Amino acid sequence: MSFPVTFKITDDSGFLAIVNADRFDSFIDEQWELPQLLNRFIEEMNKRHLIIWGTGSENEWTVEFLDQSTNKNVFREFTKTITVTNGQLFLTNYEDLTMAAQFSDEKIPAKHNAELFIELANGEYEITVRQLSDPENYEDENRDPDFEIVIQKAINRKIQPVQGVFWFEE
Repeated sequence: MSFPVTFKITDDSGFLAIVNADRFDSFIDEQWELPQLLNRFIEEMNKRHLIIWGTGSENEWTVEFLDQSTNKNVFREFTKTITVTNGQLFLTNYEDLTMAAQFSDEKIPAKHNAELFIELANGEYEITVRQLSDPENYEDENRDPDFEIVIQKAINRKIQPVQGVFWFEE
């Protein structure tokens, strides 16, 4: 795949995610509760099947996938490793993740977001999520795109387990 690749995605709950749909264990229970969902997200991030972050507000976001960072200033960023096993990673949102958590016949990608994927060779990748502006400052000139997702082959280093969803505090 050649970069950059740009997608628009709606976010009605303040979360976006990148998912290895081939490995992600989405279903929890028809009556799941938020602590169960957050624990599943943490488990799946530590298995390198998911990367999820709080966006800071609800919006329609522009997300650009790149193979190297730009020189744009960032509001915040983090890096997390994910595994590709089926040649694809999907961009998704909280609504799709919760539907898949509640109903065993719902999967990621959701049909309406099935085109939001990038093709990559199987392997380990370091994903750096860069939010370019403060989500509460909609007048910020850095808002196009809202997020840069930088994808690079993972280097051999010890990976620290995550304890929570990036940029989310309960």
